[in-house]
Amino acid sequence: MRRSLPVVFSVTFVRHGETAANREQRIQGHLDIPLSSLGEKQATLAGKSLCKSVFTRAYSSDLCRAYTTCELILKENGALIPPIKIDTKLRERNFGSVEGLHIEEVKARAAAEGFSWPHHLPPGAESLGDLQARMVAFFKELCQSVYDKNKSQGESTSDLPAEDGEEAEVAGEMKSLKDCVPVEKILIVGHGAALKQLYTHIHTTLGCKLPGDPDVLNSISPNTGISEYLVQYSPKKYVMHCQRIHDGEHLKDL
Repeated sequence: MRRSLPVVFSVTFVRHGETAANREQRIQGHLDIPLSSLGEKQATLAGKSLCKSVFTRAYSSDLCRAYTTCELILKENGALIPPIKIDTKLRERNFGSVEGLHIEEVKARAAAEGFSWPHHLPPGAESLGDLQARMVAFFKELCQSVYDKNKSQGESTSDLPAEDGEEAEVAGEMKSLKDCVPVEKILIVGHGAALKQLYTHIHTTLGCKLPGDPDVLNSISPNTGISEYLVQYSPKKYVMHCQRIHDGEHLKDL
């Protein structure tokens, strides 16, 4: 039986820029709050730092703080700019009844019910498990769509062998992956808590090694923090390499 050759592509994740709610430490969730003037500057600086990346696709949450960040990043790119595809699966966690409240009040409510934040589930809120499930669903659909589009080029873009056998998500690091030429470069702009759950899946479930302190998975990316991955994918296997995570170097002069 002929093996399915994998494809290699890169994914750049960026958290949206600052909003007034971020500055005031209020929970946003599904509240559609625009970028602050500082958030716009952060997004522009992120765009300048990514200006040499030739993105073939761009995805964003439908919430305006993410979409505007994506627009501002692409505005700084000198290459042919792809259209932004909106996907509601990239939305921030629905925090239910505590949206709009200050984080300290939310933590106090959680503690009063015997929980630590963010594991508390306020009325109407989305569980962390459900949040991770939809972020993983987005990622799997993305990987499959890249594979379906580019699988005919697999032999020329990657010399890493695909494995026969039962379908499984297998994670690992291969030195040669870093030397592969990606068939696509994809930009994804989303939200802090939602991206955190996806990174947790990538590094715990899929076993992708972190480039630095493993405690970084316990934190939220700074506004416009950049995380980059190389992905080798076939329907039977993932191999991933994390190039950087939560990188805010472009913000150092703000």
